[in-house]
Amino acid sequence: METLDARTALEAKHYAEAQMARAANCPPWRHAAFGAIFAVLIGSIAISSTAQIVGTVIVLASTGLLVRSDLKRYGVFVNGYRRGATLPLTLGYVGAMIGLVAAAMYLRVNDFSLWTKLALAAVTFGLATALSVQWSRVFRREMEGR
Repeated sequence: METLDARTALEAKHYAEAQMARAANCPPWRHAAFGAIFAVLIGSIAISSTAQIVGTVIVLASTGLLVRSDLKRYGVFVNGYRRGATLPLTLGYVGAMIGLVAAAMYLRVNDFSLWTKLALAAVTFGLATALSVQWSRVFRREMEGR
């Protein structure tokens, strides 16, 4: 490969990464929507089997709408399980979600109050929203080469 070709290819790569970094600059509602999806998931698991079925349908439909929105707005949907600087953050969140699912099941099986179950959903919302914001920051830094 010629030096000029290599330089051009590298510049194209940097341009594409800069575009991806801009795509990860999500508005606040996008982070809140991510948090709400996981709050519905955990809250519905905690409440009852029937609520879990309804919640799963809501979560699946909402996830589809969020992906569609990302594709329409940014032209891409970036999977959270990608290699790179965001992977440890994603895996940490998966671990937290496993703990939250276990807590939700514990609350359901032991017949805790609805308020306790809703509090767990609220904690999930805060955690997932904060994770979305942090994930976006890490991804942008990585794409910008920082």
